[in-house]
Amino acid sequence: MMKVWKKLLLIFVLILFPFSAAQAKKTHVHAVPTPAPIPQLIPALPPLLTSYDVYIGGIHLLAAQIWFEEQGSVYHAIVKAKTVGLIGKFFPWNTILDGHGLIEGDQLKPQEFFTRDEWAHKPKITKLHFDGKGGVTPEFDPPNTDKNREIVTDEQKHNALDPITALLQMLAHVAVEKSCAIPVPVFDGKRRFDITGKDAGFEDISDEDYSSYSGKARLCDADFTMISGEWKDREHARFWQKNETEQGREPFHIWLGAVASNLPEIPVKMESGSIGGFVVVHLTSWRYATSDEIKAEVVVQQ
Repeated sequence: MMKVWKKLLLIFVLILFPFSAAQAKKTHVHAVPTPAPIPQLIPALPPLLTSYDVYIGGIHLLAAQIWFEEQGSVYHAIVKAKTVGLIGKFFPWNTILDGHGLIEGDQLKPQEFFTRDEWAHKPKITKLHFDGKGGVTPEFDPPNTDKNREIVTDEQKHNALDPITALLQMLAHVAVEKSCAIPVPVFDGKRRFDITGKDAGFEDISDEDYSSYSGKARLCDADFTMISGEWKDREHARFWQKNETEQGREPFHIWLGAVASNLPEIPVKMESGSIGGFVVVHLTSWRYATSDEIKAEVVVQQ
């Protein structure tokens, strides 16, 4: 069961990224991917730090902090998450994700993605190197020894985004088009899948016992579709299983709210069913950060 929870936690963390895409829509498109300043009429998004708590099956299982910074046509996001409480004591797990790239028009172009996933004091590092032409090359430390897994082809990986950039791209679409309806191709180093957003109206959120946000929120549903890279045996493939008998991931129900008048909508709550139990994610705090704080959290990619 803990192996299932660990896989769930990593994906749930990746859905929680704030991004001001109103800027992205109005920035200039550059033939050469060189950072350029945001036009004066568009206010720059200040660096942000957001915190979330994740509950699975009613148990507070995970705490996550997310740093985000956008300067001109460059974006950078960092996530740190870990198991907490008794679960964290007996089943220690932590992860760091670091992704950055360029903003060109209304599109995000990843350059590098890094994740360090540590389970029971055994770290695993994955890097994704993007060539700027739609290609991506994964790198693993220790080397990948997975067997009995589908191979993701270069054609399937072409123009796919890393998990951080993919979800920033979805939030960018919401900020620009005021709609969740967008398909995004994702490659995490081993799996290639699509996330497709759908509009589901608006709801009022009032959950003061768990969340720092109360008020009107946009509801988006996100569906997952596996393309390639899945395990071929049933035991390993349980992550993409709704329950003991049904295949396919449950959709995520994501509520987006504006925590300040000068900020875009960010995830304030999320729910989803899973084979590991019902999942609820709450925004617990947010604040403006500083560039120095962001730099201090940057993972040294060695």
